[in-house]
Amino acid sequence: MIFVTVGNATQSFLRLLRAMDELAGKDLNGEAVVMQSGAAEYRAVHCSQRDYFPPEEFVNLIQTARVVVCHGGAGTLHHVFQAGKVPVVMPRRAKYGEHVDDQFQLVKAIAAAGRIIPAYEPEDLPAALAEAGDLKGRKRPDPPETAVDLVRRAITELCNSPA
Repeated sequence: MIFVTVGNATQSFLRLLRAMDELAGKDLNGEAVVMQSGAAEYRAVHCSQRDYFPPEEFVNLIQTARVVVCHGGAGTLHHVFQAGKVPVVMPRRAKYGEHVDDQFQLVKAIAAAGRIIPAYEPEDLPAALAEAGDLKGRKRPDPPETAVDLVRRAITELCNSPA
């Protein structure tokens, strides 16, 4: 089972939900996909979907999923890392109106540390899911940096990026 979660931001994350629903309909060999869709008014055609799950069920879905696909939110990533998983992560982007803060730099920094598999755009998802499948059964990499170091590096890169 693939578990997709978009967190609890008030902005919808249609880019991820639509892409995963489309993949579930054609490219996942019938593997079940469970979505936590948050504030989105989108209704999936090929996936089981709920707006939100109670905390215990949310954690259980992360623990039992073969692959977790999520946004780059700290709370979600904390739960996924606690479960020992290497998630596929699509950052919410301010330029698409998906969040007030842009998760791109943070996702890029965590990906460079080998803790996640990034999928920056919907077309990146098939390759990222294939890579996640290849990691099945492997121990996740030990964090080479602390979370504070990763956040510091992401902020530094963001501040040094041309506008």
